Amino acid sequence: MVFRVLFVCDANTFRSPMAEFMLRKMLADHGIEGVEVCSGGVASHARDRCMVSQDVILLLREEGIIIPEEPFSKDLKKHRSLVEDADLILTMTERQKELVSKMDGVKGAIYTLKEYVGEKGDIEDPRMLGEDNYKKCKEEIKKCLEKLVEKLLTKVT
Repeated sequence: MVFRVLFVCDANTFRSPMAEFMLRKMLADHGIEGVEVCSGGVASHARDRCMVSQDVILLLREEGIIIPEEPFSKDLKKHRSLVEDADLILTMTERQKELVSKMDGVKGAIYTLKEYVGEKGDIEDPRMLGEDNYKKCKEEIKKCLEKLVEKLLTKVT
């Protein structure tokens, strides 16, 4: 049985791919199998096959994660199966949670990432907050993912 986690942000070029690749590594590091992780964008400006932000590539390298430098993003309006097949949908903001909840075919539970791990607030887009916030955003996501791994251990073991 596979447990599917879907991360959602606006355009799927910074926060959600960062969460996707970091969680994949954390699951592998813990030897956790049976969890499939993907991500997508839900905003009106989400597009298919855009590049992941160069900042994500550099920040993930700091974590020992090398990702392909090729078109990556997925517009969830065009990839409904990702939403339909997800057991757990984790958004970066309350607004994204609202947008996903209005999509047809949602069967899995929808939370903000912070909400799911017992924290409050949104994980804001660092591009709107200034360059100093990119690393802070990565650390904020990483902290939540560490708690998420603990929760996933109880679901898949």
